[in-house]
Amino acid sequence: MSEFVLVAKIGRSVGLKGYLKLHNLSDFPSQFQKNLTFFTKDKRELTIKDYDKNRQSVLFYAYESLEKAKELVNLELYQSIEKTRELCRLKKDEFFYFDIVGCEVRDEQIILGQVKDILQSGGGYLFEIKSDESLIAQGLSKIFFIPYIDKYILKINVQKKQILCSNEAFYILENS
Repeated sequence: MSEFVLVAKIGRSVGLKGYLKLHNLSDFPSQFQKNLTFFTKDKRELTIKDYDKNRQSVLFYAYESLEKAKELVNLELYQSIEKTRELCRLKKDEFFYFDIVGCEVRDEQIILGQVKDILQSGGGYLFEIKSDESLIAQGLSKIFFIPYIDKYILKINVQKKQILCSNEAFYILENS
């Protein structure tokens, strides 16, 4: 599933016709459209027959009864990275999570580590950084967090898989 990204989780059944509650785990609710196909972990393909964005409920082809729909409860839905890039339009200076995770994080002088995860915190985001082995050997923390704000993040280059940080990011690591 490495070429796929988690986009939603299927919840309880809603009504008698096979509709299911859809818990969107992405920033792009517009990707849930009629006739689009998603995948489960076991590579099952599920194609949307109808999506009610107001009720956040979905009906899949071949699961159009209450009994059949219940087979899908609690499954996670995945979409290919390629299809995600095609369907989801980013604004200037926006990035997909899967492009940020794995990026090398550095300030002007040293490699600080690698982005392992992105966490939502209040109104912003934190990059979870696995510290570079050379810094861990110096007794610094194995993991630290950098807020995704201009004070710390100067430039993101997803093509080179690099994030350039201010020196302030190193101070966060030192104090972690």
